[in-house]
Amino acid sequence: MNPKDTSQHTPKEIDSKLALRLVTGRLVPLKTTLEISARYSVVNVYIAAVFPTQKASAALNLAGKLVPNDGGLNLQHLSRFAKYAELPETIRTSISSTQPPESPFLEHNAKYFIVGSTVAIAEQDLIEALSSVLDRVLVYTAPVPLLAPTSQEQATLWTSKYWRTTFNKNHSFGPHPHLLSKGEEEIREDVAKWMNLAAEVARESNKTGSGEELGVVVIGRWNGIARPIAVAGDGRWLDWPREGYGNVTAHAALRAIGMVAEGLRRKEESEQTQGTIEEGIFQDQPYGVIEKELYRPSEGSDGYLCHNLEIYCTHEPCVMCSMAIVHSRFGKVVFGQRMPKTGGLCADGDLGHGLFWRKELNWTLHAWHWEFDAVGPGADFDGNA
Repeated sequence: MNPKDTSQHTPKEIDSKLALRLVTGRLVPLKTTLEISARYSVVNVYIAAVFPTQKASAALNLAGKLVPNDGGLNLQHLSRFAKYAELPETIRTSISSTQPPESPFLEHNAKYFIVGSTVAIAEQDLIEALSSVLDRVLVYTAPVPLLAPTSQEQATLWTSKYWRTTFNKNHSFGPHPHLLSKGEEEIREDVAKWMNLAAEVARESNKTGSGEELGVVVIGRWNGIARPIAVAGDGRWLDWPREGYGNVTAHAALRAIGMVAEGLRRKEESEQTQGTIEEGIFQDQPYGVIEKELYRPSEGSDGYLCHNLEIYCTHEPCVMCSMAIVHSRFGKVVFGQRMPKTGGLCADGDLGHGLFWRKELNWTLHAWHWEFDAVGPGADFDGNA
């Protein structure tokens, strides 16, 4: 099949096809690498009993001198004190196994507190120091969550398993919850439309032999009105630069970014070449009917490349494309099918890169997985008719 044969569709047919393939689903915010690591990271700390309880303040002050700043840890998500009755069952069992039944340390209102990391001071040195302010000393070693919880459910689980834990919804493990919710509200009404368009251009790309069945749509939103700027299917099988070879870098996301960049270049240089596009390394020129029909090179971002633009992908972008999306400074990214072995956005896949929100990179953006429920008659979301 001729890879540049675009007779498969006409613009009017495109609209009717999209109407038949409306996807229903929900937007699921991606977890950041910190949110994922928070599930498993624990650190051993000293937990000391306070006897008598009236000396709690003196014991806490001494601990602050012995282990400044909790030994370099941030344990603000953990309550400093807890009563014996509030301790997890595992800790109570361990303490009770070393104490006689009448021990004051086993009373419901007996106080315990977190002293600090076990690597900051030797246990015997701690016991000797606490003996100067407490009548009786009991020190216990236990694991506690190193990072703050990312949900109230997680805080409740950790309270029952480790130590009294509090959840702060404003804790910065990723996008601020308010901003993320606002961004989701902004795109929710038309996300299915753009995901359908991405799926349609993916089908066209595959049917014309241009590449794999992958598609991307870049959206600009002005005054609440969203419009496509660039639409791209996969182009890695196009015969470039030599007959019979193709270009392994011509992924749909890179092609779409290249189209936006071309439009921005024209805009900045005020070139009057609306009908001609130079061929770039990423095949960043529209080939198919859908790509040509919806390409608007003059409507790119007003800022740095793709700043504030949205990108919708049929599949989770690979590591290469994910980095390109980050460096191009998109505002939002939505993808349909997770790619755990090759994707670069998810933090909970086999690779675990979570590239959409890594503080060591030059940009962060809001990212969602579109979990679709069903599709209308004609095809499924992956384009299998």
